[in-house]
Amino acid sequence: MPSPAGTSTLAGLGATLHLTLRRNWLFWLLWAVGLSLMMPATLSQYETVIPPGSDPRLVIEPLRNNPTMLALLGPAFDLYDRGAFVFWRSGGFTSMMAGLAGGFGIIRATRAEEDEGRIELVRAGPIGRHAPLAAAVLVGLLGCLLMAVLNAGLLIAGGLHPSGSIAAGLALTANGFLFVGLGAVLAQVFDNARAARAWTLGVGLGGMFLLRALIDGSGAGSSVEPLRWAIPLEWPLLTRPFADERWWVFGLSFAAAALLVALAFVLEDRRDHGAGLRPERLGRGYAGPALSGAFGLAARLHRGAAIGWSAGLLISAIAFGAMVLQIDAAFEGNDGIAETVRRMGGSGDITTAFLLAILGILTSIVAFMAASLLGRLRSEETSGHAEMVLATSVSRWRYAASHLVWALGLPVVLLVLIGAGLPLVQALSGAGFGAVWDLARGAAGLVPGLVVVVGLGMVLLGWWPRAYSLIWILIGWSIFASWFAALLNLPENVVKFQPWGHLSVIPRDTMNWTPFLVELGVGIALLAVGLFGYRHRTLAGR
Repeated sequence: MPSPAGTSTLAGLGATLHLTLRRNWLFWLLWAVGLSLMMPATLSQYETVIPPGSDPRLVIEPLRNNPTMLALLGPAFDLYDRGAFVFWRSGGFTSMMAGLAGGFGIIRATRAEEDEGRIELVRAGPIGRHAPLAAAVLVGLLGCLLMAVLNAGLLIAGGLHPSGSIAAGLALTANGFLFVGLGAVLAQVFDNARAARAWTLGVGLGGMFLLRALIDGSGAGSSVEPLRWAIPLEWPLLTRPFADERWWVFGLSFAAAALLVALAFVLEDRRDHGAGLRPERLGRGYAGPALSGAFGLAARLHRGAAIGWSAGLLISAIAFGAMVLQIDAAFEGNDGIAETVRRMGGSGDITTAFLLAILGILTSIVAFMAASLLGRLRSEETSGHAEMVLATSVSRWRYAASHLVWALGLPVVLLVLIGAGLPLVQALSGAGFGAVWDLARGAAGLVPGLVVVVGLGMVLLGWWPRAYSLIWILIGWSIFASWFAALLNLPENVVKFQPWGHLSVIPRDTMNWTPFLVELGVGIALLAVGLFGYRHRTLAGR
């Protein structure tokens, strides 16, 4: 779609920038504040890991070349420096989450707005073709810079060296802006925000994280070590904050981001408004029996996402579970780190604690998947597709249930498989399959938490659909509680204030059926309330 005659492709940039800021300032502020607290909070716990007066070599030397810890946290540089140690402990995770914010932020401001029809309204005025995308990129860059300013300021206030603090802050900006570029490209390739987000999270973030973990876990001097420079997710770590910073490495991230943004503008010129570059395959002239009803249609719509999520999560579970073979060596002589893992997993046995800690993290990601699949019900409504289906004999109940089967049924099955997959490598190495059965039962014991998350999502869709994004706050808190709560020694009551906080987990706990049944009942009640609201409210339509 060319720009109106006589109109520059960036005409009206100021107006679109103002609109984009107005619609996205809270998104970026929440992400910037949340991520800027991670490393300063880790700094406050430094002395619990290395107590004053103790010999730091007893903790640091076993860690710096340990494959398991390097795979989880990334390369370690000068861990005797307090700032470098803190960045190693939480900087990699924080910069990765900054990338997630960047990718989701640009998709929210471009493809999602296009899906909702808002960009079409904006372009009805004297607005250039590229002005909305340019405004979204500028807002994304401002949000990423805000992360750097807040993070560096808090680290400097905590007593760390200014140059290292600035480098740590820029690590967030570099990764965030890199994924702004990646998200901008994916927003042109796919014809809906859901697919663009899935590729950003799964292939972009998840894929690069697994590659980084495999390469860093191979140890220093290995033949694959140089390949870390081919993984953009690792570039912020290789800038070495607090360890003779290599400022030039930031140039790699920003250059790659600039190239991706430029590519996004080129691709935008080559597609039609509302469409993506990835062509839709022509379907058959006549639908098969599987597409004769709402459930068959939902299966077709969710098929691709289901395959991608399932493959990514199962591979991740098996890969992380393989680290347990080196778990004893990983924490030998590191009582502080081992105690943190025990708090994360809630078990005195370090192997069990490690597996349960990973299970807790992956459970939150499965909940993310469930909320994403359920969100398809909303996107089908706003695109006008739901209205066409419901114009037939399909009832509201049946239509909503056809999507709930995927949003709840698939995550439940996948969660149990993840539990079984975590100790699979350990079992195949000769340890026996008892742990596979135990972890599968432990994962099954977490199912009520998933029901509650999906139930809350259904309540929002049924009564307040525009507020569906609130579900991400709950899931974000759950991820934080799984990853950082033990590190920060937060009160137990605070940590348990999440969907899985009061559930028994086998083999750590003896099964307590009361919280299981109560939470399951609450989740089912929420589903019923949400379905009732969806049945009686007015559909948005396009």
